[in-house]
Amino acid sequence: MLSKILSKRECAECKICCSFDSYDLLETPVVTDEIMQRSLAVKPDQRFADVDGTRLYIMDKEPDRDLYYCPMLDHSKGCLLGDSKPFDCRIWPFKIMRFEGRRVIALSPVCPIVSDKPLSELRELAHELAPVIFAEADREPSLVRPYSSGYTIMLAEDVPKLSAGT
Repeated sequence: MLSKILSKRECAECKICCSFDSYDLLETPVVTDEIMQRSLAVKPDQRFADVDGTRLYIMDKEPDRDLYYCPMLDHSKGCLLGDSKPFDCRIWPFKIMRFEGRRVIALSPVCPIVSDKPLSELRELAHELAPVIFAEADREPSLVRPYSSGYTIMLAEDVPKLSAGT
């Protein structure tokens, strides 16, 4: 989905999107029923947490570090779910968020690869992906997270215009 801005090789070498500090554990991918079943098929002992109606992976802390890796990450092979990974992962470094009552597509401030890309190119891709992203958010509202400071808003969803009679 994001091959215009990220190569599989770049992502495989970086893996920053698969790691979380204790302060950003709530940024982990949303685990839908479908993703939960896929995850359990490859890792039957995987545990999940429900946080305010959103299912997330329970991750183990790395020894002697304030760092957690996604349990679906195999450090030598990559994501155990392959192309069937959570939607949040498929659209990374974009995130769908709620800002001032509107859904927005925002860009993560931590992806080192896209920091060198022209903002116009990133914004163009966000506009191209918007129909898919917003449709998935319609289908699975838990994907929409509250806006986090530091994320660059690439675009806001159009608000339907009210007719003269409403």
